[in-house]
Amino acid sequence: MTSVAISGVEGALRTRISEALTQIFDEVISFTPDAEDVSLADVGSIIHLAFSDDSDQRHLIGLLDRATEAEISQVIVVSSAMVYGAWPNNSVPLSEDAAVRPNPESAFAVHQADAERTALEWADLDSDRRVTILRPTAVASPNASGLIGEALLAAAPIRTRRDDPPQQFVHLDDLATAVATVIQLDDSGVFNVAPDGWLTAREVRDLVGARPIIRLPIPLPGRLDRYVARRVGHQAPTGLLPYTRYPWVIANDRLRSTGWVPRYGNDQVFVAAEAGMPWDSMNAKQRQNVSLGIGATAIMALVYGLGRWLKRATIRKAN
Repeated sequence: MTSVAISGVEGALRTRISEALTQIFDEVISFTPDAEDVSLADVGSIIHLAFSDDSDQRHLIGLLDRATEAEISQVIVVSSAMVYGAWPNNSVPLSEDAAVRPNPESAFAVHQADAERTALEWADLDSDRRVTILRPTAVASPNASGLIGEALLAAAPIRTRRDDPPQQFVHLDDLATAVATVIQLDDSGVFNVAPDGWLTAREVRDLVGARPIIRLPIPLPGRLDRYVARRVGHQAPTGLLPYTRYPWVIANDRLRSTGWVPRYGNDQVFVAAEAGMPWDSMNAKQRQNVSLGIGATAIMALVYGLGRWLKRATIRKAN
């Protein structure tokens, strides 16, 4: 069979997809988007892993130019379900026919939508070209989660007082087999990648377990972004607030109709991949003491604040 090429930064996603494709193709060429010394002479298809940096758009344009020169007709873009946006009026679940309307504050989601549009415009220039777009929900797995999956797992305990949207997580291995499935199709189009169903707010609370759900008024976007960055230990995608407030879960019917079957459910992915918090290693008594301490501290802060307010009110009245 002909070779296949994967363009993307080094990491677990590119590695897992490469491993899945070695079961199908004789040769899998894996390279970074800015690599110019890689030959695509015998390549039949290219998979591009889109990311959030603005430079990746230029890399994709250059990659499509190279595909044209090498007369490669099939391109698969691994995008994100975040392109649908998280909006109060979203259907639950969203199908591939839903409009692409990413939340503008999420640079990651906007970039994915731009990458999809660029690839589709390239396909429109030649009737022989085929572009397939995969839109996975938040990707996660033990010790190897995607940027968005990692960030949303970190944000799981943060809920506002009114918003409890359903959540979805797809295992990295299931995304890899989804790529291996669609690359063998004679058709093109858009495919959502997700497990069956989703996690309700109650199910998320049950999975979080003894870890407290932090109830806040609608938090400032920057505050949530800083919290997530602290949890994951590095700079995380910003602008995630709408994706924690409103639904954006997706249906997998179209991909399932090709014969693809998810191996892992949402709950399995969540439990296996959820980044641990300090109280995960505590026993029940320790958790209780921490909870009581937090509660006592909150009460003391409330009493202190009330006292300060009464003191100021008394001074104003005396004056």
